[in-house]
Amino acid sequence: MTNKDILDFINANFTMRANLNCYNKLNCFVDAMQHNQYYPITDEEIHRGVEYKRAEGKALLKCLEPIIPKEEKHSAETMIETFCNQSLQQFLEYKRLNDKQQNNLK
Repeated sequence: MTNKDILDFINANFTMRANLNCYNKLNCFVDAMQHNQYYPITDEEIHRGVEYKRAEGKALLKCLEPIIPKEEKHSAETMIETFCNQSLQQFLEYKRLNDKQQNNLK
């Protein structure tokens, strides 16, 4: 590991700690979503919860780097980004749909 790798790992852990509360709220939101229910959450909390998952994935990738072939590292990074971006969009769309339904009921 280089100094940059160590700093990236520390930064990922810091990001995870800073966003842990939002990640817990996001888990409650996802659980409710899977049961076709709604858990109140802000867009910012969704973003920060997904950022937690992104940082977790990157930290895990750093730990696994010695056993992952170099040609596969970029693919793994791309998969993490794609997963997080798609999840973020799905969560935000579900929230907006439910917010709209709640406003129509009022």
